[in-house]
Amino acid sequence: MPRQIPAALVLCGLLAAAVAAGQTENGPRITKLRVDARGRDVFLGFTLAGALNPELARKIEAGLETAIRYEIRLYRRYPYWFDDFIEKRKYRAAATYDPVTREYVVDETIDGKPLRRTTTRDFAEAARLLLTRENLLAFHVARGQSTRNLYVQMRASFDAGYVFTIIPVDSRTDWKKSKRFNVHGSEK
Repeated sequence: MPRQIPAALVLCGLLAAAVAAGQTENGPRITKLRVDARGRDVFLGFTLAGALNPELARKIEAGLETAIRYEIRLYRRYPYWFDDFIEKRKYRAAATYDPVTREYVVDETIDGKPLRRTTTRDFAEAARLLLTRENLLAFHVARGQSTRNLYVQMRASFDAGYVFTIIPVDSRTDWKKSKRFNVHGSEK
């Protein structure tokens, strides 16, 4: 009898791991991460898929602020050693519905500083502004920093729901890694 309990625990653990692996493939994830180095500036374009569930959409339409927080990190890749962390940014897109004007307001900030504020009457446009971004100036590689074999890692987190209807639960995507790139700037 005692040998059956550890076998049952191992079987339950394997089943839980399989279910968790299946959820991450179908759950929220960053599907496209594009990096464009222009001079010493690093611009990003990305798409977050699977994050806008019906509960999150209802929260936006109810007028509650709904934010998606993106954590962005810049690294230098070393083939035979640990990668070197260079810099990080926190990008946040938040949508709020104003029932008086019947408009969605999307505020964007980077590292807590205002970046852009957009208003629209279309829910699909507000959702697009929350989940995709093009030409986001994420980093400026200063003189003296590494400029070769760089890559960006990114993940998103947002409120996914509630446990026992009062405890908020965050959902977080896996890290998405970009292709390697080099920064070419004027060396004056």
